Amino acid sequence: METIWVSERHPLGGTVQRAVGVRMAASAPAVEERMVAAAPAVEEEANRQLVAASAGTDPDLEWRRLSGNSNRLLPIAAWARQVEVCYWLWKTNPLGNWIIETLTALITSNGFSVTSKNENLKVFIDSFWNDPINNFDVKLEDKVRQLQIFGVQCWTIFKGEQTGRVRLGMVDPAQIRNIYSDPENAELLIGVQISNFHTGEPRYLKTVIGKEVETVLSAQGQQMRDGYQDGECFLFAINRVSNDPFGTSDIFVVADWLDEYEEFLYNYSGKAKKQNAYIWDVKLEGADDKACEEFARKYPTQTDGSIRVHNERVTWDAVAPELKATEMASAIREFRNHILGAKNIPEHWYGGGGNVNRATAGESNDPIMAFVGKRQQMVKQMLVVMINYAIECAIEAGYPLDVPEDELYSYEIQVPEATNKDVTKVAAAVQQLVTAMVMAATQGWLDQPNAVKCFAFIMEMIGFAIDQESVMESDPAYKDYPPKGPAGPKKTQTPETPQEQAGDV
Repeated sequence: METIWVSERHPLGGTVQRAVGVRMAASAPAVEERMVAAAPAVEEEANRQLVAASAGTDPDLEWRRLSGNSNRLLPIAAWARQVEVCYWLWKTNPLGNWIIETLTALITSNGFSVTSKNENLKVFIDSFWNDPINNFDVKLEDKVRQLQIFGVQCWTIFKGEQTGRVRLGMVDPAQIRNIYSDPENAELLIGVQISNFHTGEPRYLKTVIGKEVETVLSAQGQQMRDGYQDGECFLFAINRVSNDPFGTSDIFVVADWLDEYEEFLYNYSGKAKKQNAYIWDVKLEGADDKACEEFARKYPTQTDGSIRVHNERVTWDAVAPELKATEMASAIREFRNHILGAKNIPEHWYGGGGNVNRATAGESNDPIMAFVGKRQQMVKQMLVVMINYAIECAIEAGYPLDVPEDELYSYEIQVPEATNKDVTKVAAAVQQLVTAMVMAATQGWLDQPNAVKCFAFIMEMIGFAIDQESVMESDPAYKDYPPKGPAGPKKTQTPETPQEQAGDV
């Protein structure tokens, strides 16, 4: 085996050269023996993969696990960097903070609430909702804010063994090291690996996926999930595709532009200071360099209110820079609109009026309000998952809910209105609709059940929900519209032939 020599520039070059050479020569026979012994196995494996690649006999060759890392999944280093960057932008960047806080305010608004016709179920849900640890009335806004900053939230579950009472904890997104999915279904997230900041010790948590979903796990997915024995958690992510379980912050896509915008404004502030600055340009007629230097030493600076005495041969002029501030304002607006447009936010929301009037301002709100409505529905579904889990835990623990089985999940989550609606327009529409329905009913074009549906639809636009069934049941004319199905009255058939009347048929 060839000896590896150390450079002669090393202070101990000669000694090290001899030592390395002796050791390499001594170990060479053993190394060569191991290489010769392993050669057949290496050659066999190489031939197997070459044959599989050419003939396609190995179905697993060149395929990745669905739960493994892919191009759509940020490496751990990049994920940790995203957490740091987006948190820092929310913490220090005015526009980044404003985007997150505005979206959070629109989504949570006056707060979500839960209603139920079953009083016992309502009491139980309120106990989960108002638990001093959960405290959704206060903490839901924080949870939505953090979900938008980091793109993912992992809330650990603490469950009482005797009562099944559920309380939520919170995992710092920077502690998340991996999120596992079913190998045969990348959309089904089954576990989370988190690490301790101080010790680095990993913990493996099961995600709450529901009893029915657990029955459709693949065999390998079930085996993986059984190995996660350190607890359970709720896992929610936004701005993600199927095999990007970590999600993405709402401001990650504009992170670089937020930083550039901030730096641009900072530089502009320095330029604005120069716009207010000026210098004295002094002209000395007939003076040589020595006289000019002597004059400069005599008048190094001039303060406000100072007195200057000179003859007609000395001229003082105040000179200020011309920096063309109009071009700067236009550039700032382009920067800002590029960032706000990426988040569907109109420029007049951030103080950039432009050519916007009341009519165009109302129309430009549609994209952002559609986004807010979509995000509200997602938050609503998150609450449904958590409340359903709390109910299931109480049932498993044998806690007396005193709720009929068919009413265990009969509750509604009320989503807050993001903006105030123009009630005058809706009121005019209600009046026109009622007039049209009366005319349609007079002509026999509209029956009462459909009239109630139409009226309930238009009333929901101003936030008032009408129970259509209770309205129909309380109406005296309801008997004119018998219910459909087996519960309705049976219609007596009239015989059509003399034989049927005589009972011969």
